[in-house]
Amino acid sequence: MSLLWSIGIRIDYRGIDAAVQLLENMGMQAISWCECDDALPSLDIDDQGFPIASEFFLQGYNKLRPINEDVQTKLETLAALLEIPVPVFTIEEVDNTDWLSVCYQQLEPRQLGRYYVYGSHNPDPTDPNLIPLKIDAATAFGSGEHPTTSGCLLALDGLANDYQFSKMLDMGCGSGILAIAMAKTWPMGRVLGVDNDPESVRVTGRNAILNLCEGNLEALVSEGFADLNVSAAGPFDVVTANILAKPLCLMAPDIKASLVSGGWVILSGLLDRQKPEVLEAYEAIGFTLVKTYPIEDWATLVLRSREDIA
Repeated sequence: MSLLWSIGIRIDYRGIDAAVQLLENMGMQAISWCECDDALPSLDIDDQGFPIASEFFLQGYNKLRPINEDVQTKLETLAALLEIPVPVFTIEEVDNTDWLSVCYQQLEPRQLGRYYVYGSHNPDPTDPNLIPLKIDAATAFGSGEHPTTSGCLLALDGLANDYQFSKMLDMGCGSGILAIAMAKTWPMGRVLGVDNDPESVRVTGRNAILNLCEGNLEALVSEGFADLNVSAAGPFDVVTANILAKPLCLMAPDIKASLVSGGWVILSGLLDRQKPEVLEAYEAIGFTLVKTYPIEDWATLVLRSREDIA
């Protein structure tokens, strides 16, 4: 028997606040919302200079099933008042399946350049030319499935052909997959993984042991570069940051200051439509775009710090 019901609403961005209020008035026990990945940018700009997505997706949860007709009537009234298209909604039963275990068992191995990403339920790769990354599904982001993680691994693979790094930083390390990839690609170097979530740092440490690279990989909790130990571990030859577009822009000066002259940065977690704003933030302080890895609606950027700009 289901414990929860879920209502999902896709709505014009101009109705997001009213829709949240509507769900609160319906007694939803939890509400979340996010931009729709496939939405076009609107003409409005947020307070950090990014175009706001034209559509958002809201999700609410409750023990009582919402009545379709009641929801439809409320949404039609909301749309008429705000002069927006009538939102589309779905109501679904939420079962109590352990989805973490299900996803773990269904996670198939993936090869991304020289990296072979797999879980403990899969056999080790037999090709000695591949670098195995054993990452189990857990309570931290980064299994290699998401386009942003895939793009970062492909970017590291591209740099590994021509460069040797001794100090590396993974900002927003999540599961530690990128930090582990760097630690195993450049085993004579040192890698620092940083995340503002203690659980992610714990998972990174566990995965580092699982991949036998805890000797040259350290992880710590910090809100960006707030912990002075982050900068003290540099300057870094390369920084990976697979987070979100807005934090990437805000963090640009700190990343620049943490790099050696001519250092590299791999940026991801941004949608294609957010690329111009991120590039502008980095090019303005002396970075040059070297390569882009587009996957689905997402982009991974590889940039290098120009030595002629302080």
